[in-house]
Amino acid sequence: MEYLENGNLKEYVPQSMQNITPQLQLKWSRQAAKALGVLHALQIIHCDLSPRNFLLDLNLDVKIADFGGASLCGSDPSATPATRFRHPGYDWNAPPVFEDDIFSLGSLVYFIMTGSYPYKDILSDEVEKLYQVQQFPDVSSIICGTVIMQCWHRRIHSAHTVYDALSAVKRH
Repeated sequence: MEYLENGNLKEYVPQSMQNITPQLQLKWSRQAAKALGVLHALQIIHCDLSPRNFLLDLNLDVKIADFGGASLCGSDPSATPATRFRHPGYDWNAPPVFEDDIFSLGSLVYFIMTGSYPYKDILSDEVEKLYQVQQFPDVSSIICGTVIMQCWHRRIHSAHTVYDALSAVKRH
């Protein structure tokens, strides 16, 4: 197994935010979307996308990890997305769908771009209430904010579309 010496995004991003360029943020976001697209093409729903499940190699390329809770070809998952990565109306009893991962991907991209979780200073119960009324963090100043918002509002239905949208984002 490949050794990923730079740890995970959850730890790396907050510690290094001042040194992370917009180009690197876009690269990571595109790599995460591309990796998710590969999983979805194989009928795998990750079910637990978060910064701790994306590892960084020596070249600071991201690798998706931790498939312990994944749904394979419609099987029951053994994990669910964390509050800030779970869309409003998530049905705990329904089989997961690709769009569940896409919502989580939006929150992951938000984390990559801002260095913090959506609504990081608000209790999880309150975050659920905000999400329920479609009130998400302000992304107007984020270079790929439109893509994040499309993921959160479930207007994008595939990781490949997220990848294409991120690839079209102009770098600053």
